Amino acid sequence: MILSEYNEIGKIAKFYGFQPVSTPTITKEDYEGLKQFSITPTLLEKTALVRTYFEEKSAYLPQPIMLWCERPLPGTREKRKAGKRESILASLGSSKSVCECLGIQTAMAIISACGYKNLEVRVNSIGDKDSTADFERKLNVHIKKNFNSFPADLRQALKKDVFAIFGGDDSAWEPFRKDCPKSLDFLGEVSRVHFKEVLEFLEIMTIPYTIDGNLVGDPDVDTETIFTINAENEKEPLAYGSRFNKLAKKIGQKRDLPAVYINLSFRTKKVLKKVKPKKDLPQFYLIQFGPEAKLKSFLIMHELHKAGVRVSHSIAKDKLAGQMSVAENSNIPYILLLGQKEALENSVVVRNTITRAQETIPIINLAGYIKKL
Repeated sequence: MILSEYNEIGKIAKFYGFQPVSTPTITKEDYEGLKQFSITPTLLEKTALVRTYFEEKSAYLPQPIMLWCERPLPGTREKRKAGKRESILASLGSSKSVCECLGIQTAMAIISACGYKNLEVRVNSIGDKDSTADFERKLNVHIKKNFNSFPADLRQALKKDVFAIFGGDDSAWEPFRKDCPKSLDFLGEVSRVHFKEVLEFLEIMTIPYTIDGNLVGDPDVDTETIFTINAENEKEPLAYGSRFNKLAKKIGQKRDLPAVYINLSFRTKKVLKKVKPKKDLPQFYLIQFGPEAKLKSFLIMHELHKAGVRVSHSIAKDKLAGQMSVAENSNIPYILLLGQKEALENSVVVRNTITRAQETIPIINLAGYIKKL
C-alpha cells in the first residue's frame, strides 16, 4: 500500500524512483517456504517481497517494481534497534545492472543526508547460478585439500557451510582466506558484463570502491552483485545489498524473479520531517536513450537532487517511445532529453511539454537553469 505520508528518507528514495509503501508483514507461509534454509530476518524480508510481488500480480505492471519501506518487517521477530534508522530499498522484476546502480546511488544519498561522510562501497560478484556452482566446486576442492591446516573453529564452521571461510573474525581467518578461489574468476560472460556495468557506474559517479572477494552473500539465493556501503570511523556497514534472483523458485513460485534488496541501518540524531506526496510532485521528467546516456543520467540525477529539483524518470528502461509516452501522459511541464549525442557533449535538451520549445543546456549549468524555470 502506497504511503500517504513518509519521512525525509522516504522522500529521497522516491526522488530516485523507489515508491514509499507500508511494510509487508511476514506470514506463516514465508516461514514454511524457508524450511530448507537457515532462516534469518534478511531472508524472511526477501521472501515477503517476492511473495507480495506474485500475490499482487506485479508482473503485469511496468518493470521493475521499485519500493522503499521501513524495517524490521512485522513477523520477523526482530525488534527495532533503539536510535537506529532501518529501511529497505527493493527492485523487483528486472535483471539489469541499472537496478543495483540506482540502489547504490539512492542509499548513498540517504546516508549522506543523515550526516555521514567519506563513504566507500565494497563490492563483489558471485555471478549467476552456473558461476556460483563452479565457484563452490572449486572452493570445496581447496577446503578438502587444506582442511587439516585450518584452526578448529574454522573447521567446525566449514562442516556446516563451505562459504563460512569468507566470514568470521577477519584477523584470525584472513591468512586462510587469502589462497581461496575467488568468485570473480568463475563469472560467465553475461555476469562479467553485468559486473563491469556496475563498476562503470561507480567510476562515473566518482564513488570510492574496493572489490572485496570476501563478500559472497548467501550463495543459496543471492546472485551477481553483492555490496556494502561503509563510512569512515564506523565499524559496521551502513548498508548491505545483493541480488537474489534464485529465491522465488526455491520458495515455491513457478518462475524465478530477478530482484535487488538493500538493507539500510545506521544511527542518526537528525529529526526526520514528515512529507506528504501531494507536496512532492515532480516538475521534470528525465528521458535517456543509449548506454552513455544512461550512465550520464546518474550524474544528472545527483546534481538535480543536490539542487532540490523534483524529477521523475525511467532510468531502468531503454526504449525511447515507452519513456516518451509515460512522460507525455504524466502532465509534467518539462522533459529532460539525454541521447548519445548529448551524453558525448555533456549536455541535456530541456523541452517545454506545452509549447514544445526546447533548449540545449550543458550539464554543468543544468541545475541553475532549471531553478530559473
